[in-house]
Amino acid sequence: MSKSKMPVTFADKVSAKKGSASGGYPAQISAKDLDSNFKYACLEVEADTKDGKPQPFKIDEFTGEGGGSQRRLVFNPAAPEKSAVFTFSENAFSWLQAPAEGTHVLACVDGAFEWIATEEC
Repeated sequence: MSKSKMPVTFADKVSAKKGSASGGYPAQISAKDLDSNFKYACLEVEADTKDGKPQPFKIDEFTGEGGGSQRRLVFNPAAPEKSAVFTFSENAFSWLQAPAEGTHVLACVDGAFEWIATEEC
């Protein structure tokens, strides 16, 4: 997987030849460059996928360290606290919760995932 690169790399601009028109030190950061990077970094998540199915993720907005607004991508619906598998069935995403007791295996029966109890030795 390749690493994403911001549209404007300020380190490159600062390391350019001192006094050149394209940058150098001391450097000024332009509002246009900042806007390009913020637009690039601003993740958008539609409510539905391109084929009209519910989106399995949503953007969670919260107050971060220092009181600033932050956003993060989270599962929709949220993950349960115990072992589960994220599945897509009948045009919807959901969590298939593992049973709390006993030993089980995950199987696909008639096209649907389900937990099947196993016999203990």
